[in-house]
Amino acid sequence: MDDLSEQLKKLGESVSETGERLTDPGELTAARRLWLQTPTQSPSRLGRPLAMAFTVAACATALVLALVMWRPGTRVSFVVGSPPAHGAVGEWVAAEVGAPLPVRFSEGTSFTLASGARARVTETTARGATVLLERGDVTAAVQHLGADTRWNLQAGPFVVRVTGTKFDASWDPSGETFGLAMTEGSVVVQGPLLQTGREIHAGERLRVSVRDGSMEVRTAAAVAVAPAVVVLPALGPAPSAEPLPVAPSAPGPAAPAAPPSSTAPHEPSWHDLAVAGKYNEALAAAERAGFAQEIERASSQDLAALADAARFGARPALARQALLAQRRRFGVRGSSAFVLGKIAVDQQGASADAVRWFETYLREEPNGALAEQALGRILEIKKGDPTAARAAAERYLARYPRGVHAALARSLLAP
Repeated sequence: MDDLSEQLKKLGESVSETGERLTDPGELTAARRLWLQTPTQSPSRLGRPLAMAFTVAACATALVLALVMWRPGTRVSFVVGSPPAHGAVGEWVAAEVGAPLPVRFSEGTSFTLASGARARVTETTARGATVLLERGDVTAAVQHLGADTRWNLQAGPFVVRVTGTKFDASWDPSGETFGLAMTEGSVVVQGPLLQTGREIHAGERLRVSVRDGSMEVRTAAAVAVAPAVVVLPALGPAPSAEPLPVAPSAPGPAAPAAPPSSTAPHEPSWHDLAVAGKYNEALAAAERAGFAQEIERASSQDLAALADAARFGARPALARQALLAQRRRFGVRGSSAFVLGKIAVDQQGASADAVRWFETYLREEPNGALAEQALGRILEIKKGDPTAARAAAERYLARYPRGVHAALARSLLAP
């Protein structure tokens, strides 16, 4: 409850308590009439019962006026891009490759999407907004305008609760990895491995891998920096004007010849290139080695890395091939189906195939970390078909009435 509501509550309780002390209810009516007529007498000269009633009437009127004059603040609004265009709640916002995209709010807060990132504003209030980061990196600068400031950043199954601060956040849905680097202030993060909430302060970095079940918090001071190596010249005898005599020495055994060193440069593997983010080079190396052969001998982890390289390298067919091999060879379920659904809808335009894979994920992991996103993507795909959209909206709201796609679901159910 905010301060104004608390004060009004206390005022109402005082009015009620004072009114209960009156022995004649008619005195309250008379006092209210007298108060509204602006009497020239002060309450102290009216007699004790009438003065008490006068006080009750005055307080009650003040309470009504306060309730009438109090109005919730207007919702924050926002613009997208430069030059700015009016933003709409629920619409996807995507930053093109090589072009960061700012989202600026009316009270001064900004979220800047890095190249290739996708997000949407799912809710706005007078106190702040909720931003859903679907993928990629975002830089946030949230204004702190009071104790009731309320901002949320949602990224997959994670929620960052913000009042006023600056930070960088990232979400990789394929690798199920969330990252946060605090610049100013503090936030509270909730999600897998952080169910009770974890407070992250300025200078701290958080990394959570849902897939690996690992969580790491580091401070800037804890980041190891390799010391510089300084090569000093060898120390020798002081220079002399005359050469020093040297005693003859017996010849010793000849030193063994050093083995010839190979000067051929080491060619990085496709795995090394993929880890370094050189996706196109990684795919080229995998194809030179024989892509079909590589996916039959690679480990499950390497297949996931190869699929990511193919996705980010705009080769969705190869990414699909690697993920199908991972499912077939290692029995991997759940998240691989979700990524196959994303590939189908985002990169191949195959909506029906995408729905099939999202449904597969929901069967394999009905309560998984990506279940809400899977239902939300199905809802987005089916929104063009009124009958299918209505069923999808009812299904979503039954599980996530306050989820990030709830506004879209309700709009599809509106008459």
